[in-house]
Amino acid sequence: MSADRLSGLLERRSPGAWELYRKVSDARETDLTRSERREAFRRENGWAARWWDRGLRFACASDPERLAAAVAEASRLPARAEAPPRLPGSKGERPAPDGDRPLPPDVFERLGQLVAEKSRGEAVLASLALRSGRAEERIVNGAGLSVSTGVARRDGVARAVGRRDSKGCETRAVFRWDGEPDLESLAGRLADGATFPLAPRGVTFARGAWLLDPGVAAAVLAAIAPLFCADTLPRWVKKSDFAARRVRIADDASADAPFDGEGTPTRRVLVVEDGALAARLHDLRSAARAAELPTGHGVRPSYRDLPRPGPRRLFLETSQGSSPRELLGSVGRGVFARALTAPVSVDLALDRYDVQFTGVSILAGRATEPVAGARVRGRVSELLSRFGAIGTDLQFFPMPYPAGAPTVLIEKVTFE
Repeated sequence: MSADRLSGLLERRSPGAWELYRKVSDARETDLTRSERREAFRRENGWAARWWDRGLRFACASDPERLAAAVAEASRLPARAEAPPRLPGSKGERPAPDGDRPLPPDVFERLGQLVAEKSRGEAVLASLALRSGRAEERIVNGAGLSVSTGVARRDGVARAVGRRDSKGCETRAVFRWDGEPDLESLAGRLADGATFPLAPRGVTFARGAWLLDPGVAAAVLAAIAPLFCADTLPRWVKKSDFAARRVRIADDASADAPFDGEGTPTRRVLVVEDGALAARLHDLRSAARAAELPTGHGVRPSYRDLPRPGPRRLFLETSQGSSPRELLGSVGRGVFARALTAPVSVDLALDRYDVQFTGVSILAGRATEPVAGARVRGRVSELLSRFGAIGTDLQFFPMPYPAGAPTVLIEKVTFE
């Protein structure tokens, strides 16, 4: 069965209120160690249909014939009562770039050398898992939409092991390379994450400034991101006083794809402006519920899932940033959080967060000694209000969508 016949089938069942989606992706996965190289190739080919017939209906399958059967079966089941949203009707196409860009042949050896250099011989690169590939998506619907887009990406996970006397520590770092491999930055994160926890002691003072590495700041941003897609905000959120005045958060995936997972054109959305909660990220259905326009943030974790609102390329920015060196020099006493030792934990309903990390003590604007481990926890609302300064060194990390942040200075927290 062809895509045209599937479209005709859906049009007969739900005139003008249907959507047909197809995704094809190819990926090469390479696992590297000192002595071994393994490669695997993966391919995903999936179809999904969404239509409104006495309510919302959804079906998915691995090929058109199976999808037609799934549509017939889903049509016999009770449907969730819901009016169809206004579907986009544009047309466009952007082919996928080459997703299998060759890596330097000595990437493992070079990264291992950098990890050893930056850790002064106390850490070694244990493994490197790389994934490169591309995905193509095509969407048509009952409003005349016909769009296709392709994206390429390269990401992975690196693992390093640190040793000091009789103690050992293992760390992992996720990364995404939009251009040439940034081995220097990755090696620094691995070296610090593998050796700082081996320091003889933790924080020696209870309160001070908190300087966040871009990777740590991006993880904190990703942890609070559900607030930007919620139908109902927690009671503690004050839209006009959401964060410190210097905070600006945007989502702009136009560099990755011209359309979202529902065919809505991608655009920049300023979610937080001058500390105020300025906008919400919408897919078609959430926009209809809120009587607002969709923002191009319908995401599909898989062809097996219904689209849902979510970040696509979220980042913290500023027009008056400071260099990381200037931020460091401004700290009288504090801690530089270089690497997380556990995932960032938040309870947005209760306005609570918990961040466990390792890093370096700062005294009089100078990094002094490694911190074996520390913890900061409290209210999310207070954390956002204490953003003292924002750096100019914006970096992106897979969360799994790209989340970006520069170095961030938080004023006065309590360390544990």
